[in-house]
Amino acid sequence: MSARPLITTDCHLAPPPRLADELPERFRSQVTHLERRNDGTYLVRPDMMPEAMREIMEEHMGGDAVSAALAQGVKVDPDDDAMLARVIAADCCAQANPGFSAQSYVDELRRDGVVGAVLIGAAAFGSHADTEVDVAWTRLVNDWTADTFKDHLDQFAPGINLPLGDIQASVTELERAAALGLRPALLPDVVPSLPYTDPAWEPLWEAAESLGVPLATHVGTPRAMYPWSAKTAYSPGQGATTAFVLVSLGMAETVAWFACSGILERHPKLKVVMTECSAGWLGWLINFLDHHYFGRFGNEFLTDQGFQPMKATEAPPSFYIKRQISCTFMDDPIAIRNRDFTGLDCLMWGNDYPHQEGVFPDSQQWVEKQFAGVPESEIMHIVHDNAARVFGLAV
Repeated sequence: MSARPLITTDCHLAPPPRLADELPERFRSQVTHLERRNDGTYLVRPDMMPEAMREIMEEHMGGDAVSAALAQGVKVDPDDDAMLARVIAADCCAQANPGFSAQSYVDELRRDGVVGAVLIGAAAFGSHADTEVDVAWTRLVNDWTADTFKDHLDQFAPGINLPLGDIQASVTELERAAALGLRPALLPDVVPSLPYTDPAWEPLWEAAESLGVPLATHVGTPRAMYPWSAKTAYSPGQGATTAFVLVSLGMAETVAWFACSGILERHPKLKVVMTECSAGWLGWLINFLDHHYFGRFGNEFLTDQGFQPMKATEAPPSFYIKRQISCTFMDDPIAIRNRDFTGLDCLMWGNDYPHQEGVFPDSQQWVEKQFAGVPESEIMHIVHDNAARVFGLAV
C-alpha cells in the first residue's frame, strides 16, 4: 500500500541559541544561550523549573550532576547548527537530524512519510519566574518562528509561545502572533499556581476563540514532580516509565477542567488539543464523567440551605469533549479500539519528532501496525483530517 499523508500533531521546535544574543544581558542569562568563555563557546540551558521541583529532581534523579551541567554549560562549536540542534533537543533519537530551518523540517519529515506538522515550542512546558523575560523572549521566538516558516504555513502550524506569567500580556502576544500566521497557542498541561478553571484565564480563552486559534497543551513534568509522586516516578530502577504514566494520565484532569467547569460551554468554538498524552483512557473518562453528571452525585449536593443543583454545564461532559477536545497519541491501539465510543474527532496522531521516545523515522510502519483492520477513511480521519481541520493545514 502507498504511504499515507500523515500529519504529526507533536513535532518539537527550538530556535537557534544565538537568538538570545538579541536580548538584554540580564534576560539572556535566563534562557538557552551561547556563552563565550576564554576556552571556547558553551551552550547554557538554565533550569527553568520552580525551586521545589528542582529540589525533588536533585533528591530522586541525582539532580546535583544535572543541575551542575546546566549551570556550567556544554562546550560546543557555535557554527555547527546540526550539533547545536541535537543538543537542544536533549533526548534526540539517533536517527534524527534536526536543524533550525524550515527546509530541515521538510526534509526530516519527508524521510518519515509525514506531510505536515504542528510545531511545539519550549513555552509549552512552563515559564520563567521573571515575567519581563517571558514577554521579551516569547516575542523574539515568535518573530523568529514566523520568519522561518512564513513560506510553509500550509504545511506547518508553528505554535505561539506565550508569557504565561502575565495573562494580559499573553493575550496581547496571542493577538500579535496570530496575525503572523502562527497557531496554535501553546500551554503546559497544568500551571500548578493557577488552574485553568480560575476565572483569571478567561481573557485568554476569549481571545483564542475569537481569533480561531486552537489551544495545544503538552505533557510536562509538574504532575510527576510532587514529592509523593517523585519517589516512585524517578526512583532508581524505574527510569521514566512511571513518570510517563503520571504525566499522560494527568491530562484527564486537564480535560475535565475544560469540559466540566463551563469553559467549553462558554466558548463553543474553542478547540483544545491534549498533546502526547495517549488517548486509551479517554473513553473511560467520558463514561466516568457522564455517569456522575447523570447520577445522584452529579445532580445535587448538600448545603446549609439543603440540596442544591451541582451541574456546572447544560450538557454532559461527553458533549463538550467530543465537540471541542482532541487527544494525540503515537502508539495507542486501545484508543483506536475505543473510537466507536469516543468518536473519531477526539483522536489525533503525532510522532514526537525528534525525541527518543517518539516513532521517527518509522511512523508509517507504526501507523500501519496499530490501525490494522480499520477502514481507510477512519484511519485518514485520525492521522490527517482532524489535524488539517483544527490547525488549518492544506497538505
